Amino acid sequence: MFSAMMRPDLRLMGAFVLVFVASATTPAAAQQDAANLGTKLMADAAVKAAVDAIKTAEPETIEDQVRLCEVEAPPFKEQKRAEVYARMFREAGLQNVRIDKAGNVLGDRPGAQPRPRLVFSAHLDTVFPEGTDVKVTREGNILRGPGIGDDCRGLAVVLAVIRAMNQAKVQTLGTITFVGTVGEEGLGDLRGVKYLFNEGMKGQSSARC
Repeated sequence: MFSAMMRPDLRLMGAFVLVFVASATTPAAAQQDAANLGTKLMADAAVKAAVDAIKTAEPETIEDQVRLCEVEAPPFKEQKRAEVYARMFREAGLQNVRIDKAGNVLGDRPGAQPRPRLVFSAHLDTVFPEGTDVKVTREGNILRGPGIGDDCRGLAVVLAVIRAMNQAKVQTLGTITFVGTVGEEGLGDLRGVKYLFNEGMKGQSSARC
């Protein structure tokens, strides 16, 4: 169950700020000026524009959430949702969109330079077995469907952050790699994330959120 109030939740706003901080400054600079970071960010015209874009786009974020939830992604069988998510990454303007050997979906938003490199992810899989009815129903502001909150909301938030940054023409210092991971739930044992950092992107990322 998910309460869809047609306004961005704190997780979405927090996700955007975290992405911007981690990719717009060096880790050392962020730590040194942590007390003033929020004030400085909100004084940045591009950041303010991106926050406004997130607020305005919440109905689209909800529709993304529903669209993704209605594509089944049972444990170890996330391919259908992965293919849809890869297409949505391309539509959102990411570069080098690909599905890796583990089944993770990746796409890059280049910065002014390759590093610092941030990985920002949500997971594709659900705990629900193959054949589960994944139709989402609406009751006022309430959405009901298998996995509608965990993690279809997270997947939709990733897309919302990408679009907001593009719309506001936010230029980050480093590159951001956005990822939809597989195998987060239960017996999946975080296999997607493990592959990402132990093999697929080993040594390439500076931070993950």
